[in-house]
Amino acid sequence: MKWLDAVWKPEQEAAIKAGYVLSYKVMSVEPRSPDDPDIYLVITYKNWAALDDGTAKADALSKQIEGSVEAANHSFADRDKIRRTLGSQTMQELKLK
Repeated sequence: MKWLDAVWKPEQEAAIKAGYVLSYKVMSVEPRSPDDPDIYLVITYKNWAALDDGTAKADALSKQIEGSVEAANHSFADRDKIRRTLGSQTMQELKLK
């Protein structure tokens, strides 16, 4: 949680300021099995096109917040020592008319 507050949150705030994302949330959930997550990091984008050049945008934010992409990779590796990354998931909101 310390990393989320110290690094992830400032990166998301910078992404909002840059217009890359609309919002973000940290969701705590009750896992149903050992293979289910207990925390979701939710990022809301305006549309699918907002994901274009995602790696370049993320690298720029990493440099801004953590000083370099290498430093960001190092902090990611440090976090992997205490948690298990289960992957990512892309969802799309469907608005019923």
